[in-house]
Amino acid sequence: MSTRPVVLNPACIKTLSAVEARPERSNQHEFNGVTALKNVFGTSRSEFNVQFSVRGEGIVDQANVTWYDAREEHPTRSEYRLYFQSNLVMDHAQAGDNVVIGYDGQGLLHCILIRTGSTGHRPGIGQWEAC
Repeated sequence: MSTRPVVLNPACIKTLSAVEARPERSNQHEFNGVTALKNVFGTSRSEFNVQFSVRGEGIVDQANVTWYDAREEHPTRSEYRLYFQSNLVMDHAQAGDNVVIGYDGQGLLHCILIRTGSTGHRPGIGQWEAC
């Protein structure tokens, strides 16, 4: 486990809801894509390999994510989502944890889980915020 900080830019943060964190609450495995996520990914359908990790712990996994508009066939509506494959890190996610998504200086996409009560955790972020 590295103790060096990872600087992400662009990046955004959100507090996970039960539906986002627990597969038994939803089979979706996805985050709704509001403006902050659009600022990270743009508006084109894209697939990425992501390094998932739990901040301060040795839990790391690689998984693919897909950024897409679930309403791309609708002429006037859009509904962007970030679908993620099941992975060891998100298996540990709980409602109330933070998740940070962004690119490091080498262009690698990260999804970092920050557990409730750990250093750097910010409770109550209901919508994605740029960070």
